[in-house]
Amino acid sequence: MADDVAPCTASGYLDPSYWDGRFGKEEHYEWFKDFSHFRHLLAPLLSPSLSVLEVGCGNSRLGEELLREGVTGGVTCIDLSPVAVQRMRDRLAEQGTSGVDVVVADMLDLPFESESFDLVIEKGTMDVLFVDSGDPWNPNPTTVDNVTKMLEATLPSSIFRST
Repeated sequence: MADDVAPCTASGYLDPSYWDGRFGKEEHYEWFKDFSHFRHLLAPLLSPSLSVLEVGCGNSRLGEELLREGVTGGVTCIDLSPVAVQRMRDRLAEQGTSGVDVVVADMLDLPFESESFDLVIEKGTMDVLFVDSGDPWNPNPTTVDNVTKMLEATLPSSIFRST
């Protein structure tokens, strides 16, 4: 990753304009690793009728990979950045890929009914909740509330996978 991609401070990850700027320049980036590196963790959970939510999709190709794995019950990818969402929509249209719904949404204010998804996946997105929390092993109450809020919006019937 280029030096000019990271914000000046960790709290810069909390600024939506950082993400718009980054995704305006960057074509593709997989946080941590691409699907091939954690396929073995997800494959046992995947089935054709599964509905999946990817939280903080950015410019990842995970949604497309899930379709290739046979998930046809619905793949929804959300990101706070309208730039990332539009670029992903454009990429999917150019490829002729259907079956992935890409939505501008805040993980702390999800526009879905509780229990709308069978599987919720995030790859480092929740890390941003901890950048201003001090000690990650003893996060401040606001951070705990934010994490709880995000999980409650998708659980109890969903499986939550954080890689």
